[in-house]
Amino acid sequence: MIHNKPTRRRWSSLAVATCITVFANCTQGQPVKTVTCVPFWKVQVTEGLWSARLEANRNGTIPASLAFCESSKRIDNFAIAGKLKEGKFTGLHFNDSDVYKVIEGAAYILKVRPDAELEKYIDGVIAKFAAAQQSDGYLDTYFTIARADQRFRHIQHSPRHELYCMGHLIEAGAAHYEVTGKKNLLTVAMKLADHIGSVFGPEKRHEVPEHQQLESALIRLYRATGEKRYLKLGQFFIDQRGAPGRRKNPASYSQDHMPVRKQSEIVGHAVRAMYNCAGMADLYMETGDAELLAACHRLWESTTRRKMYLTGGVGATAHGEAFGEDYQLPNASAYAETCAAIGLVFFAHRMWQISPNGEYIDVLERALYNGMLGGVSLIGDGFFYVNRLASSGKEGRGATRRTWFGCACCPSNVCRFIPIVPGYAYGHRDDKLYVNMYLPGRAKVKMDTGEVTLIQQTKYPWDGRIKITVEPARDAEFTLKMRIPSWTSVNPVGGNLYRYADNADMGVGLKVNGNDQEMKIGNGYASVRRKWTSGDTISLILPMPVRRVLAHEKVTANTGRVALQRGPVVYCAEGKDNADKAIEIVLDDGMALEAEYCKELLGGVSVVTGKLPGGREFAAIPYFARANRGASEMNVWFKRTQTGPPTNDKKEDTNEIEGHFDGDGH
Repeated sequence: MIHNKPTRRRWSSLAVATCITVFANCTQGQPVKTVTCVPFWKVQVTEGLWSARLEANRNGTIPASLAFCESSKRIDNFAIAGKLKEGKFTGLHFNDSDVYKVIEGAAYILKVRPDAELEKYIDGVIAKFAAAQQSDGYLDTYFTIARADQRFRHIQHSPRHELYCMGHLIEAGAAHYEVTGKKNLLTVAMKLADHIGSVFGPEKRHEVPEHQQLESALIRLYRATGEKRYLKLGQFFIDQRGAPGRRKNPASYSQDHMPVRKQSEIVGHAVRAMYNCAGMADLYMETGDAELLAACHRLWESTTRRKMYLTGGVGATAHGEAFGEDYQLPNASAYAETCAAIGLVFFAHRMWQISPNGEYIDVLERALYNGMLGGVSLIGDGFFYVNRLASSGKEGRGATRRTWFGCACCPSNVCRFIPIVPGYAYGHRDDKLYVNMYLPGRAKVKMDTGEVTLIQQTKYPWDGRIKITVEPARDAEFTLKMRIPSWTSVNPVGGNLYRYADNADMGVGLKVNGNDQEMKIGNGYASVRRKWTSGDTISLILPMPVRRVLAHEKVTANTGRVALQRGPVVYCAEGKDNADKAIEIVLDDGMALEAEYCKELLGGVSVVTGKLPGGREFAAIPYFARANRGASEMNVWFKRTQTGPPTNDKKEDTNEIEGHFDGDGH
């Protein structure tokens, strides 16, 4: 028997009244005019680092992940729930979500590389989703197969992440429709969203997802369909998080300790926190709710000014996969989950869409090139769940990637994330065209002034020279805004959490049609306004010396230590290049460092080299490229003197393997 009745908990009259009032007022605000992003399929990356990463995702990550979804019986669960075959549920209770994310990523691949065989396979999996969906719209194989009488009875008590899984199905449905135009998955998503709305809402049930995802998914579904009931439902869940009197034991772990509009400190499970912020920003874009935006700004400051690793990783502690206290950023026991870095990119990009300040893209770029990209191997079939900043080289201590995890949120998230990276490169609003990322290739931009093709030539991030040829469909006057990364200035990123030891502003050079251009920099962009003619060029020169980075004095893990950065890339030393020793390397402040591009190493990377005391050779590679040549010691923050502090800020955490630190799985 299937039960959809409300829980037995008695909701306070204050909570009910608050919920009804907020829900009724959901659509009173007006959408905010945001930056229009150039979709990833309009940006062709032709060579270099990201071309290789996109190919690795297409040919390695997604096929490997689909294979694991098959072999782990994640896909079989849908067939069994849909009575297409006999069997029992296999795996963890939130395994459905992995399949949804991989299918979303595969759909993105179809948009840029049509593949009849892959499309047929995806449609076959979607047919299994549809078969598993119950007549009332409910879809969760864990409960359908053997626990039908427990549907929605484990939302926050012993959570089983039904709403989280459903959020990923809904987002995959909207995404699949956006890139393919097909409605087979969209229909399943809408039916599921309508079922959720029949159970949760004013005068219904008031729980919120223990793991955020559904909120943004519902707003995306609204954008894909124009159906405001999905926007209202997404706002309902955002407004209910931390609502007074709704929960007896408010949980900061899932950001449920106070109303989101009142929150100022980023706390709790790092992935959930980033998804929570992304949902808040999404809702602001649709309603113009100033309180939401103010809260987003406070949480942004808390994250990036006091709780972010130099690599753009977030979430310092294994206990709860969570944020720690301000400036608590250990290295050998760093958690920095790959999914959390992806979540930070989502949050940063939404904030940039709202207010196109280069600071947001600076953080996005940092998380992208370092915190996220290191979560997957160069060939795309090995993964880090945890991204440590120091490793003894022992198995399970951040030394080797794994092909899959019991809790596989990170591999499946990588599947859907990497294909959309080119979509972060460009945006436009009114007559302003923003260039955020430096990627060799072509982009087509439909501006108010007409279509513009941009042809970008660069070897970024290994070389700071960028040349863009501007080809408007017809001569047009508009402003081209080139991002000037924060790493060219006195701090690697906004705020004072990190600073360069040399305290020097490197300066940049800008030319239009080969002639020096006066720099007009504001909000992190150099602006050039002119009447553009096909064939005009704009060239940017970003100096890329090797720079030493120091941490804020309150980051005690890095007292007396220095890290290396060149351009947007953070470096690490591996034992493979340093006589099997990386942990106790001492980088004297006066030691000369040079960078050289090595085409044959690790798919082509710039390597930082120097000579240590006694003449021993020192070499550092990009942090994202670590652990691709077998296990060895690895270190990011080096002692500056022989008497510097030991590297291990505490005993290495041994609980990396599956990511089950929160007591309920993911």
